[in-house]
Amino acid sequence: MKALIGKRLLLLVFLFLSLSITSCFWTKERKINTVEGLFNQAFTYYQDEKYRKAREAFEELRDNYPLSKYSIVAELRIADSYYHEKEYSEAIAHYEDFRKLHPTNPVISYVIYQIGMSYFKQILSIDRDQTFTENAVKQFEYLISRYPSSTYASSAQKMLEICKEKLAQHEFYVGHLYFKREKYISALYRFNGILENFPKSSIKDKVYLYIGESYLSLEEKEKAKTALTHLVENYPKSEHYSKAQKLLAKLR
Repeated sequence: MKALIGKRLLLLVFLFLSLSITSCFWTKERKINTVEGLFNQAFTYYQDEKYRKAREAFEELRDNYPLSKYSIVAELRIADSYYHEKEYSEAIAHYEDFRKLHPTNPVISYVIYQIGMSYFKQILSIDRDQTFTENAVKQFEYLISRYPSSTYASSAQKMLEICKEKLAQHEFYVGHLYFKREKYISALYRFNGILENFPKSSIKDKVYLYIGESYLSLEEKEKAKTALTHLVENYPKSEHYSKAQKLLAKLR
């Protein structure tokens, strides 16, 4: 009987030690692998374009290991994951959070560029509100002026030009509506605004034509002549060249 009891005690001790060793081993494995393992898992998901799963893993890393060297990367990739899933409002919010928390981080120019692109991706057609376009312009202009040597400055410049062209076309759309309704003063305000604010616009020849026609409708012949002459002299290949010539002929 004593031998049996002894064997049972020995078995209990063995089981206790085994559990203790396993527990210690699991804890050590967790300490070693949780942060790096979680990051690697998240990064693998991200590379495989499984953005939702990647975001969940990055969020877990950020929340549980805020002092980890991977935490900042996780914050950025969370924003990126929203961007890639076309959830641009969420992307902007997370990029802005990163910008506020890490204003001097080396990747800040990328963050600003991504904010601009998040607005750009939401731009509506020229007959609708252009707030997204205006917000994109602000971000790209800031990036170019603040970080001119950034690798993103050149791309930001190209996107800025696209945005400004969009705004110019929107202004013309509104001006043309006024023109058709015979509200020529309001139309001229929009047309002249294009020349002043968007001097590189591709529609300047058309703008000069409508400025000329607007002034003609207001019986301001000299101003009409100035606008139409500018079109003829500076845009000889314009599709509006012939019409401008005919209008000028009537003014002579």
